[in-house]
Amino acid sequence: MNRKVLGVSLALSLFLSGIATYANYDTAHAESLKNIQKKKAANEKKQKAAKAKLKANEEDQAKAKEEIKKLDAETTKTNEKIHKKESEISKVKLKIGELENEIDVVQKRIDKRDKLLKERVSSMYESGGSVKYLDVVLGSKNFGDFIDRVFALNLIADQDRQILEEHKADKKLLEDKKLKLETALTSLQQKMDELKTLKNELEEKVKEKNKLMASLKKEHSQLEDDVEEFEHTADLLKAQEEAMKAEKIRAQMQAERGNVSHSSTGADAPDLGNGMLMKPASGVFSSGFGHRGSEFHAGVDIAARGTVPIYAAADGTVIRSYYSTSYGNCIFISHSIKGQVYTTVYAHMSSRVVNGGSVHRGQLIGYMGNTGASHGQHLHFELHKGPWNMAKSNAIDPRPYF
Repeated sequence: MNRKVLGVSLALSLFLSGIATYANYDTAHAESLKNIQKKKAANEKKQKAAKAKLKANEEDQAKAKEEIKKLDAETTKTNEKIHKKESEISKVKLKIGELENEIDVVQKRIDKRDKLLKERVSSMYESGGSVKYLDVVLGSKNFGDFIDRVFALNLIADQDRQILEEHKADKKLLEDKKLKLETALTSLQQKMDELKTLKNELEEKVKEKNKLMASLKKEHSQLEDDVEEFEHTADLLKAQEEAMKAEKIRAQMQAERGNVSHSSTGADAPDLGNGMLMKPASGVFSSGFGHRGSEFHAGVDIAARGTVPIYAAADGTVIRSYYSTSYGNCIFISHSIKGQVYTTVYAHMSSRVVNGGSVHRGQLIGYMGNTGASHGQHLHFELHKGPWNMAKSNAIDPRPYF
């Protein structure tokens, strides 16, 4: 009789203990769900703000593109003017070349005349100059001969004067033309310099706009990443809410049957250990939990070579199994352990073998890899006391729990 009473008492005690544990979990679960709903609302607000910034950025890019288009048009016109001026300068240079050839011909003619005039002057100097002219006149045979000689002398003098005048006039004319063309060339060269300066200014403006465009594109890329991250977070929070509801049912069923949990069987099953969590993969801890310089490492890294299986650290429900640009192939699992909600994260896997549903402690969920923002094969493992959030404010060092 005492044994029966003792048995009933023990069974009742276990039942009440299960109910108490479940009641504690139910309260914690309700608070966690409430927190998730708040985080979903906050995430939606941030997502909306990020989309607004993205739209504003796209509008700024459109304006910048229009400004660059106008500057390109102005640059094209300026280049056309420069080409025109270069053509004009080439023509002027050609004319100058022709003029220099003409000057050379005239100069040779002038040099020849100078030589002739110098010979005459020299001859006049040696013969006494004007005396000889007088001898020529006085040596006339008759008056008619005198008139002829005087006419001839005047004609020679007039020819000499005409040669000199024509020479001077030609030389001055050519020099004036050359000066005029050189002046025109100087003017054109000045305009060319002005146009080149204008072109340089326009190119600088285009560089500034291109720099602005690059900045906007970089910002746009970052904003796109933010929007994508908020969308991933929204999906994750929604999935986490569903997983926690599934965990509530699982915890209730475990409480009803006395917290009996699953365990792995078979030759390849890992050592489950006696801690709250089992180590999810074999290997060395290559990086610990906490600050790494200016960054905060929200988990631990376990590194190993070869094909390394990854196991669920505890019984739970898969929140999400997907590819992330930062986490690579990753899996989020929600757990209910002694009335407390925990979340584990497994990142940088080469492949995933579970996509949803319940998992048990020691169950194969994927293989170690080097996907996402990773350098070398390893498993990045996170433990969160409570639901996961984008700020990772619930992250705790998992090693004491193994």
